[in-house]
Amino acid sequence: MTAAEFEVGSGELYVTGMKGMTRTPDQSDPGIEGRETDMTKIFSNGQFFDEDWHTLEAEDVTPNEGNLLVPFERFLSDAETFASAGGRIAVLVGAGDEVEKLKDHLGRLAHIAVEFPKFTDGRGFSAARILREQMGYAGDIRAIGDYILDQVPLMRRCGVSSFQISKPEVLKALADGEWPEVTKYLQPVGTVEEVPAGTRPWARQSLREVSQAAE
Repeated sequence: MTAAEFEVGSGELYVTGMKGMTRTPDQSDPGIEGRETDMTKIFSNGQFFDEDWHTLEAEDVTPNEGNLLVPFERFLSDAETFASAGGRIAVLVGAGDEVEKLKDHLGRLAHIAVEFPKFTDGRGFSAARILREQMGYAGDIRAIGDYILDQVPLMRRCGVSSFQISKPEVLKALADGEWPEVTKYLQPVGTVEEVPAGTRPWARQSLREVSQAAE
């Protein structure tokens, strides 16, 4: 399966990276003067496009426009202000944050970014599953952080639908169509459609492998 062929349910696969480009500030708006945006390269259904998000720090004044990625605790402390902001709002969930606290705000978020601070930290997988399976969040869950290519299919299985890439080798591999699919699992999930594998009811088999075996 190539990257261009992959879709998440009826939605899209996003692969992002290439941070650090600066957008020229609107000098008429003091709220964003001198602000640096994180320009990301988005991959969707075989095509790339750019998207910019500004990660709001604790001391930053809330700007009147632009796409804002707001840390979890700061968003919850002033959710109504962010709800009335001019641009799109997304929340950055850190490792260990209680995502259940977002239940009253899910409909107003452009996406929820789940942080994977290092590839050995699995708490982001749990956060994504809680959002998808327990809370019924139907929007975009975006993985951010220091993870490796082999983890991307597992993130997708847990409900992640977009990826912000910090490792150039991961970005290149996905752009080249590499997809290290794991075809059998020992734990069922409610985020993707799978079939039982053999006689063990807890084991699951990817539909990709089933379709290939029938060909």
